[in-house]
Amino acid sequence: MGYLLIIDMLPTYGLLFYVLVSVCVLVLLHGLRKTSLDRRRLRFVTAATLVDSWICALFAALVYVMAAPASQPDMTDFYVMYRPASLGVLLVLFLAQVGYGIRAIRR
Repeated sequence: MGYLLIIDMLPTYGLLFYVLVSVCVLVLLHGLRKTSLDRRRLRFVTAATLVDSWICALFAALVYVMAAPASQPDMTDFYVMYRPASLGVLLVLFLAQVGYGIRAIRR
């Protein structure tokens, strides 16, 4: 117990961070569908938003993978067991954003 207990929950905080980012990106893309921007500017804003989201997803995945071994032994087993599922959730959230971004461009 010579280390901070926050490290035990850091992988979970990374996933929750990306869920929050995903909700914000989806709301932004929904709002972009209703704007009067020209197609070129709309594509640029959508692409920039998706790149930012991808960087956040990569950050959340790295936090999950790197912080899990530093937690307590029982939490380490838990995080290792759910690593494929958590990375799958990150991928599904990002793909949903890409799909919604394509819908926003085609409006």
